[in-house]
Amino acid sequence: MTKRPAPASHAAPLRQPTLRQLRGFKEVARHASFSRAAEALALSQPALSAAIRELETLMGVALFERSTHHVRLTPAGQAARAQIEWLLNSYTQGAEDLQRLLDTQAATVRIGCIPSTMHLLAPVVAQWRLRHPEITLILSDHLNDELMAALGNGELDIGLGLDFGLTPGLAAAFVAEDDLVAVLAADHRLARRQAVTWQDLKAEPLAVLSRGSTYEMIVATLRQLGADLAATDTLNYTDTLYSLVRAGLRVGLISRLYTQGQRQDGLSILPLQRPQLTRRICLMTRAPEQQARAAVRLCHAELAEQLRGRAALLASAQA
Repeated sequence: MTKRPAPASHAAPLRQPTLRQLRGFKEVARHASFSRAAEALALSQPALSAAIRELETLMGVALFERSTHHVRLTPAGQAARAQIEWLLNSYTQGAEDLQRLLDTQAATVRIGCIPSTMHLLAPVVAQWRLRHPEITLILSDHLNDELMAALGNGELDIGLGLDFGLTPGLAAAFVAEDDLVAVLAADHRLARRQAVTWQDLKAEPLAVLSRGSTYEMIVATLRQLGADLAATDTLNYTDTLYSLVRAGLRVGLISRLYTQGQRQDGLSILPLQRPQLTRRICLMTRAPEQQARAAVRLCHAELAEQLRGRAALLASAQA
């Protein structure tokens, strides 16, 4: 009958020397004196002596020969000196690398926006980078629900989007109001009007962007009018919408911000009234009492002011 081997015993993990003990060893070896080493380390001499005794007990060897006239390394201490200094230098270098990493992270601000606001945000960010080259800005675009979720879970530091009720813990700075408009071909029968109503468009073939809160606002209004939603194209991209409008195949319903970043030749962009649907565009971040990083606070405050100015300038240009 084969005898099973006895199970291996699980040895207790070895104790590790502390930084205090290793630094004490280094200074005593360098100064060949406990008193001068204690002074260099800003320790009392009894505290340093205790640390060296603990290190020797841990290592199981005497590291120093002591007498009333001298302190010198034992052969074991001499053999350990280079390794201990390497350990200390590696720790110092690693701590410096960690601090650089944290400093870089602290100077990185992640900004998200809904797609219709990127043309509003991008020029302001470009100017901000010139004023603050030490801070890295990372930009991304999101649907509004995704934007709010990313702000809430910390994936984003700042978001430019729609204020439909803030998640607890977030704060918003108002930037602009964005209303829905009708986009028609320049030769459309309604194109020369100053504005159109939803009732005017009830029988028109329409095109809307298929995702996000704006789509939900448009669909709810069309349902209230009794419009035929089956005749409304839902599209993924603005380029598709504008192409259909220019060809006279559809009337586009879209937020005004989407029109400000597009060439408008062959198009007529009219206010959409009765009812006028408006969205509040806000720059959002964590509430001040929860926001620890100075770079984020600075960026949010300056961008909010610059965005308000740019939004007002664009609105006056289109008036």
